[in-house]
Amino acid sequence: MSPNGISRDRMNDNESPIQHAGTQAQRLRNQRGVTYVVVMFVIVLMGVSLTVVGKQWTVVKKRDQEAELMFRGTRIKTAIERYAADYEVMKATRPNRYPLSLEQLTQKPKRYLPVVYKDPITGQDFELIKVGAEIRGVKSRSKEQPLEQVQFKNAAAYNQVTFQVEGTAGQPCIPGPNPLNPFAPSNCPPVGTPPSGVAQGPQSPGGTSGLPP
Repeated sequence: MSPNGISRDRMNDNESPIQHAGTQAQRLRNQRGVTYVVVMFVIVLMGVSLTVVGKQWTVVKKRDQEAELMFRGTRIKTAIERYAADYEVMKATRPNRYPLSLEQLTQKPKRYLPVVYKDPITGQDFELIKVGAEIRGVKSRSKEQPLEQVQFKNAAAYNQVTFQVEGTAGQPCIPGPNPLNPFAPSNCPPVGTPPSGVAQGPQSPGGTSGLPP
C-alpha cells in the first residue's frame, strides 16, 4: 500500500497512455531484435549446408565423369585393336590397318563402336593419338588433375592418360617414367614406331567383352 492508501497495481493501472505506449514499443523492439538474430542464424546455417552439399555433389559428379572416361577410352582402344585385327581379311577393300577417323569404327559392314564418343571430362571431342594419318588411340584434352589416383596412376592431368593400342592390357598408359617406379620403362609404345603386332582387346570397364557387329 502507498501512503495514500492506493495499491501499486492501481498505480500501474493509472499509467498515462504515453507511458503505456512507450513500454509496448520497447517490448516490440526487443522481440524484433531476437527475431532478427534467429533469422540471421538460420540463413548462415542454410548457407553452410548448401556449401557442403555443393562440394559433395561436385565430387560425385567428377567421379562419375572419371569412370565414364575410363569406360569410353578403353572401349575406343578395344575398337581400334579389333579394327586392326581384321585388316588381313579386309585389306582388299581397306587400304589402312588402323582407322583414319573414329567415324570409320561406327560404319558398316562391321561396326566396332556404336557411336563416336565424346570426352566426358570436357564434353568435347577426344584428342586423337596418330602415327601418320592412322589413329592409334585417344586422350582427354583436360589439364585438370584426376581425383581417382589409383586408376589414373598418379597422373598430374587427365591429358597425360592415353588409351592407345599396344599399351598394357586393360590399363591406360602414361607417357614418361612410371610414377610408382621411376626406373621402370613407360608402358606406352613410342609414337611413330611401326606396330609389331596387334593384341587381343581387353574387356571394357562396362563389363562387355565385345561390341555387336
